[in-house]
Amino acid sequence: MIRPALAAALGLALIAAPAFAQPPAGGAPPAPQVPAVISKDSTKAPTGTYKLDERHAAVVARIGHGGGFSYSVFRFDKVSGTLNWDGADVTKSKVNITVDPASITSNVAGFADELKGDRFLNTPKLPTATFVSTKVEKTGATTGKITGDLTFMGVTKPIVVDAELIGAGNNARNVKIVGFHGKSTFTRADWGFTAAAGAIGPTVELTIDLEFNMQ
Repeated sequence: MIRPALAAALGLALIAAPAFAQPPAGGAPPAPQVPAVISKDSTKAPTGTYKLDERHAAVVARIGHGGGFSYSVFRFDKVSGTLNWDGADVTKSKVNITVDPASITSNVAGFADELKGDRFLNTPKLPTATFVSTKVEKTGATTGKITGDLTFMGVTKPIVVDAELIGAGNNARNVKIVGFHGKSTFTRADWGFTAAAGAIGPTVELTIDLEFNMQ
C-alpha cells in the first residue's frame, strides 16, 4: 500500500507536469532543431541582407619577426559587418567589414597594449579599420576575388581578398547562413605603418573567416 504522503506527492507531480511542459509565460518556445543543410552551392543561401555573426568571425594578421626569422601572429577579437548577398549572381554581392584595432591580442604578455599605443596602431585616435568591397569576381565554382577599399591607420587604399565559399544553407535552428574564408597581403608602409621597420616585416598577411546570418 502506498503511504498517504507518498501518494500526495505523486498526485502533485502529475498535476504539475503539464505546466512544466509548456514554455514560460510570455516567452517564445525555443526554435525547433532540424538537420543542418550545408552546401558549396551559393544559391543555397538566398539573396538578401546578412549580418556578421561576431561569435564566428576571426581576422588574424601575420607579420615577419626579427627581419624574417619567423612570423608574429595577432588576432582581432571584435569584428562586425554586413553582407548584401546575391545568391543567383555572387558578383553582384557587397560586403562591409569593420575591425576594432584595440581588440588585438598577442601571446606575448603586455605586447597587445604596446601595439595599441601611438607608436604602432594608435587606437585612441584611429579606433576602426574597415573594408568595403567595390568588385567581386568568380574564379571557380566556390572561389573568387573581392576587391575593396581598406581603411587602416587613417589611410584608404584598395586591396584584393582571395575568397572561398565554405558553406551555404540552413543551420540546425533553420537560420540561413553563408560562410567564407579569405586571404590577403598588403605592404604596411603604403598605409603609413612604418614603425620598427628593421624588426617588423614589410608586409601584413591577413587570414579572414566570417559567418553571416540572414536578417
